[in-house]
Amino acid sequence: MRLFIAIALPADLAARAAALLPDALPGLRRVKPENLHVTLAFLGWTPDEKLGDVVAAANEAARGQAPFTLVFDRAGRFPERGRPRVVWLGIGEGLAGVAGAGARVASALRLRSLRFDDKPLSPHLTLARVREDASLAEARTVAAAVEALSVAPLSTDVNEIRVMESVLSPKGPRYTPRAASPLRSA
Repeated sequence: MRLFIAIALPADLAARAAALLPDALPGLRRVKPENLHVTLAFLGWTPDEKLGDVVAAANEAARGQAPFTLVFDRAGRFPERGRPRVVWLGIGEGLAGVAGAGARVASALRLRSLRFDDKPLSPHLTLARVREDASLAEARTVAAAVEALSVAPLSTDVNEIRVMESVLSPKGPRYTPRAASPLRSA
């Protein structure tokens, strides 16, 4: 199964975040509101028999992390210069909580010798990806729109992290929660 560990968003906040990008903006593959999340660790393909170990790692990480408030307060893109590939919302308040949870998840996965994408965590909320076949004019329009986007703070309380399964299809990914781990200080 294809797995990741993430902070899921409440439906109302996800809908408001998804609505920030103008409908007429060309060249984008938008993330469906129900799929919006902040990734803490991407494991990718993981043998089914390792799911229990992944859940145990998430539980261990969550036990040492106090609940926190998460605020998305700005828009941006990757890369910052040139042709954009990803449009995202950035985190203001709660960045330390996300970073701490991510570090705890990574440590717990390493302790169990579970494979995951171990590059430095860059916490953000992906709203859309620029289509590979988007014209240069469409990419420039996206870049200009992101630069002009004003984001009123979107806030939520984070009380758990989730182990999620991702199933890819031509219609886009479908994410299914496999386990929820409540946050609580050690």
